Amino acid sequence: MKHSRRQVMNTPLFGLILLVLAGAVVAGEAVSKRYESFEVRSQDGTSPTFIFSAADATSESPIVISVPGRKLTEADRQHRVGLQKYWLSKNVPKDFEYRVRSLVECGLQRPGEFAACDHYVFVDPKSEQEFHYYIYVGNWP
Repeated sequence: MKHSRRQVMNTPLFGLILLVLAGAVVAGEAVSKRYESFEVRSQDGTSPTFIFSAADATSESPIVISVPGRKLTEADRQHRVGLQKYWLSKNVPKDFEYRVRSLVECGLQRPGEFAACDHYVFVDPKSEQEFHYYIYVGNWP
């Protein structure tokens, strides 16, 4: 039996296929987003300038926080969570809901450092879709 294009396009199966394909495109866009690098400086000059790397914020390409020209120090640790929250506030949509933060092994392995990331999960309340953000912590003392 031969079907016309119009008959095929009006079937529930065709609609389901379109939804799956649309979901794959949306998920692909969320996964492949590349975040820009930027610097932050304290207004009172009491902390160093920190740089957030350009990355995908995935396990394999996490955001890396560093100080230009030197390794991170014990004194820098006091800023770690605040810096992470700042990055998240700039890059996670305001209406997303925070779900969990956990320390996980991530896909970035740098010489002499443990492959560790803080993994943040947010949910889009409209779609209930989870969004994952990885920030590298293997370079922190």
